[in-house]
Amino acid sequence: MFTEYKLFAKKLNIYNSLSACNDINKTLNICESYLNNPIFILDTSYRILGRSTFANSITSSIETYNDQTYLLIDTVNLMKKNKCIDNIYSSSTSFFHASDKSLIFCGIRINNITVAYICILQENREFLEEDLELTNTLAQTLSIQMQKDNLFINSSGLEEEYYLMDLLKNSINNLNYIEERLKNIDFKLNKNILLIVIPFRQTYQDYRHNFGLKQLIVTTKNIFGNCIPAYYEDSIILMVSKEDDEVFSENTKTRFIDFLKLNNLKAGVSLTFQNILKTKEFYKQATYALKLPENLKIDGFLFYFKDYIEYYLFHILQSNDNIIEKIELHTLIHPLINKLIGIDKNNNSVLLQTLIVYLESNRNAKLTSEKLNIHCSTFFYRYHKIEELLKISLSNSDILFKFELSLKILRYQK
Repeated sequence: MFTEYKLFAKKLNIYNSLSACNDINKTLNICESYLNNPIFILDTSYRILGRSTFANSITSSIETYNDQTYLLIDTVNLMKKNKCIDNIYSSSTSFFHASDKSLIFCGIRINNITVAYICILQENREFLEEDLELTNTLAQTLSIQMQKDNLFINSSGLEEEYYLMDLLKNSINNLNYIEERLKNIDFKLNKNILLIVIPFRQTYQDYRHNFGLKQLIVTTKNIFGNCIPAYYEDSIILMVSKEDDEVFSENTKTRFIDFLKLNNLKAGVSLTFQNILKTKEFYKQATYALKLPENLKIDGFLFYFKDYIEYYLFHILQSNDNIIEKIELHTLIHPLINKLIGIDKNNNSVLLQTLIVYLESNRNAKLTSEKLNIHCSTFFYRYHKIEELLKISLSNSDILFKFELSLKILRYQK
């Protein structure tokens, strides 16, 4: 009876830390005083959210990027191999690590979604059976604390969300590191990437009692397939990656517009890009793809930033807002111009130069041929080659205008 009372008193002290401490790390330290072993709290991207005092002294299996600490990739892979991650997501209570019982894991759930988990190492003393009960109490306490602090309001609760959140916040600036981390989820980083922003404001009460957000995210994932979703700054964010230049196929576009109409939503789409470390810049583009048509009184459901690049420049010039979000100039270059640069580099061709001279010659084929000192037939061969490779018509004045703008940006940068 006395043993049961002591266990009850320990649980009560952990619960009482909610009002006494109002700090996750202090709550961990109270629990650590009973377990006498180091305690870690990690989110589902293996980033360390909190550590007890003993845990602060442990540096093995941990690496730091931009003041954020993560588990080593090798440790993550070992956890996956040993089915630890599967058990964390499937179990509603704490458990000993199956192979040697030197670890305790327990998921922290909000609205039946695992948003983080507890990891306790057997360092100072051997585990006892009552440690599992104390860990369960800690998980329940942390769940309440996280909801109270609104730590996970802007969270869909999906495992892959945190990878995109790090990129949106520029928490990671090492390409090799993010590529390795992305291997831990069901997402393939292909050649071309784009970001989609869908405004969807919800209140804290909605998050606790409404599955609408999660359902919307699951639906969009089904439409795009290879993508990472997140809920960030009152919007659903999607990172989509494809090997094809046309990240948006016509079939996908049709399904997505139907989805937006059905749910009375709008979406902004960034330019296509290749450097995943520039995610934050292209996120800005997608948000401007929504803002600029609104300023221009243009109705619709799906808006592409490529259609409003010049209006973005007008907006920046006209704005008196000192804290306006500016986009890096080089990210405004049309993806097809970047593609043409790559084609010339790989094939030792001069298609970009031909396009530049053609535009400078007021789109006059004869004058272009003379300036390039080539036969007209050679010029038209290159002309049609550009159309074929870029899958466009060079008689489209809107595309040519955007090409001219991109070429002027390139010239200015040089």
